[in-house]
Amino acid sequence: MSDQTVEHYERIAADYDEHWSYDPDYVWRFSRAITDALRLTRTDAIADVGCGTGLYTRRLAAEVEPERPILCVDPVPAMLERLPASRSLQPLVASAEDLATGRVALPEPGRLDAIVLKESFHHVADRRETLEGLAGLLSRHGRILLVMLPRTIHHPLFHEAHQRFGELQPEPAEIVDMVAEVGLRASVSYRTFHMAIDRERYVRMLASRYMSVLGEFSDDELRAGIEQFRHAYRNDPVLRFDDHFAFIKGWVRPG
Repeated sequence: MSDQTVEHYERIAADYDEHWSYDPDYVWRFSRAITDALRLTRTDAIADVGCGTGLYTRRLAAEVEPERPILCVDPVPAMLERLPASRSLQPLVASAEDLATGRVALPEPGRLDAIVLKESFHHVADRRETLEGLAGLLSRHGRILLVMLPRTIHHPLFHEAHQRFGELQPEPAEIVDMVAEVGLRASVSYRTFHMAIDRERYVRMLASRYMSVLGEFSDDELRAGIEQFRHAYRNDPVLRFDDHFAFIKGWVRPG
């Protein structure tokens, strides 16, 4: 993760949960989809890499009730400070690259049964090397899940933000191939989550740079983009759109 991205999340950490708390059902549905995709059980050793404030990790813990705390990994201390005190959650200040290369060791001996990276893998610079390193942390029945948006998204952003997002986001098909290249059995499925949000609340989210791509713009550029957004959606007091996600899974091959 770049220094610029770390600074972005440091700035928005205090208000991060507020951006999504308007629809807790969305978070529950998404967390349930992750649980199902990884086939999580109480005995699994689980890591959420790039967990942020743990908004989704908390729901995973409530759903799975793991015997061991879920490892909440994030390189931004301000995000991890928002984690609630819980025996089910164990914070670790580290990036995906730190874990993959061994610069930061797992706090407990042994291997991981399940690793999830929800909308964080696009921040990784050397994706293949990092994925290979993470795969090396898996147990003999381990699995990894990378949840990511495609390059073209339906969020009601302004034109330049859509364009920049497409430039920064890897293609899911490339990541599926990468998962196979590092020796895991790979598959991909797609999930759609329906969204509805008050326009003015969404304007506040844009102004707060709730998506990391918005951190790519100066204050003046962002203000201009929001004006463009307001004009485009002036007749829509409630915004309705679909989030389409790729759920890319990798399993350790038997033998």
